[in-house]
Amino acid sequence: MRLDKGDPAIAGVVAALCVASAVMVAVVDGAKGDGRVTQLSNGFTARHSPDAPAPFEPVLYAANGAFAFGFLRVGAASLDLAVVHLASSFPVWRATPARVGDWSRPATLTFDTGLVLAGADDAAGVLWQTLNAIGDTVVLLNSSNLVVRRFAETRPAWQSFDNPSDTLVLDQNLTVSSPPLISGNRRFALRLAKTYMSLHMEFYGGRATPMYWQHTALEAQPENATQPPVYGCLDGRGFFGLYLQGSGEKVDVLSFDTFVQNLTGAFRRMTLEDDGNLRAYYWTDDAKAWTADYKAITAPCELPTSCGAYGLCVPGGGEAKCQCLTNSTATSPPCSAEETTDLCGDGDSDGGQVFDEVRLKRVSVAYKERLPFEANATAEQCEQACAGNCSCWGAVHSGASGYCYLLDFPVETMVYEADDRKVGYFKVRRPPRSSTRRGMSPGAKAVTAALSLILASLAVAGAYVGHRLWQRRRRRRRAGGMEQELTSSGPYKDLKSMGSSNSSFKS
Repeated sequence: MRLDKGDPAIAGVVAALCVASAVMVAVVDGAKGDGRVTQLSNGFTARHSPDAPAPFEPVLYAANGAFAFGFLRVGAASLDLAVVHLASSFPVWRATPARVGDWSRPATLTFDTGLVLAGADDAAGVLWQTLNAIGDTVVLLNSSNLVVRRFAETRPAWQSFDNPSDTLVLDQNLTVSSPPLISGNRRFALRLAKTYMSLHMEFYGGRATPMYWQHTALEAQPENATQPPVYGCLDGRGFFGLYLQGSGEKVDVLSFDTFVQNLTGAFRRMTLEDDGNLRAYYWTDDAKAWTADYKAITAPCELPTSCGAYGLCVPGGGEAKCQCLTNSTATSPPCSAEETTDLCGDGDSDGGQVFDEVRLKRVSVAYKERLPFEANATAEQCEQACAGNCSCWGAVHSGASGYCYLLDFPVETMVYEADDRKVGYFKVRRPPRSSTRRGMSPGAKAVTAALSLILASLAVAGAYVGHRLWQRRRRRRRAGGMEQELTSSGPYKDLKSMGSSNSSFKS
């Protein structure tokens, strides 16, 4: 199987010797005859140009010219630092800052005892930096290892091999204390334990990490408390080996397709990809694409998200045929949006549940052996164990064994099995109600009631005042009518005419 190269725009830049490199604003030590920089010293600064036409701006090259380190555009507009395999345009290492930079804004990479990537203003601040490292120079080794060095020490002060992103390359060790490999979409992780390696889904920012694949070292002894932990390393002969720390004794091998072919001289990588599978590839000098050499999970329906959230994977024909748990006539993906929060924080204004329930037969989960379970349970007991637990999203019951498997994470792809005794119970978060129908909280209801009472009181008071004013005006009109009637005739007529005709008269 062959894969296409990376971003063709990056490949075009490589072919043109990266003429759109980041702007250097400080003197660097190591430069080859072709002008490629091979060493950075303290005081180095490079600026990312927001209007750069190329998606990769190299600032440092390996001596063999196979790799370069620099600014990388990720996706449509995100900024990262990366070590790129130039022939394929594939990033074998990325800094993956916690706060993603913006490609459309200026950024600065500096080296002053440590590497620092910073935004152009105070609001952006430091995006990424090498921690706990004091160095004099930075070099990119021919192995693709980015190294911060001290003049007087042979051991690196910091190196990218100790801080992997989603890829391992030749001779790069993965240990129990190493950061896990994290897929580019941040949804999956490869971890190494004392005697095994495992793949995990990542939910809620890493607070929930259910396992869906595990490989245990065959010759490791989990019961031996004194045995040192294993570490893993990608070997150029076509395998991923597991060894005992300290002695280096080999305890297991994951063989690739080319292991028996004695293929040498190829550059190899092993990458945790966005579908959750761990795959290995190799690249030869005359290659135009990466060649696939290994995959941890071979059946499509065994991948945890092959049909997306609330998808149902139907095995057959070597391909994943997808349906939806919530609608048997619909295909996926997507059947539902991916969940980012649990159900425990939700609250219904009327005190009711915030989810709907789906019950299906002939459904199972591919990695049920990795899930918490309850034995000797009926289907009803299995459902109740999940229904009343806000951290549980679903439960799968096997009538044959009596096992109840609980999903304490958002529901992803389930697997179809032609057995009516296998039943599933799943919670589906209800969409938020519109503002015109959304119930008010008790506090809001109290405030509304108080305002209504005040308005009603004002209305009553206004009506009373209006009535009194009306009565007063009526009495005045009646009094005025009587005065007019009396003064227009009788004994008051002369008095009125006197007052009106004699302006000098005063009472």
